[in-house]
Amino acid sequence: MPPAPIVLYDSPGCWKCVEVRQTLDALGLRYEAVTVRGNPEARATLVRAMGEPPAVPMILDGDTAVWDRRRIMAYLEDTYGGGGSRAAELPDWMGGVCTLEGDGAC
Repeated sequence: MPPAPIVLYDSPGCWKCVEVRQTLDALGLRYEAVTVRGNPEARATLVRAMGEPPAVPMILDGDTAVWDRRRIMAYLEDTYGGGGSRAAELPDWMGGVCTLEGDGAC
């Protein structure tokens, strides 16, 4: 279990975000959902982490940012699910994982 809740950046009506929520719930993880639409501060966080154009979903797990629903779900299962690594199955172009620097950028 992570020490602090995972932050999920999402948007209303985002089916990809629903899949990430389902994974978080299935693993019993605490998370805080932050709506990006109409929230310039949340959008700026996404841009600092992944660049332009920002997209949802993205999670912050401590200082680790992960984006693309498939990469997020693999990361969560690898980190908290106790199963074998799924991230190795994903092509490099599919989302990303990075450690944020002090300024919140990768």
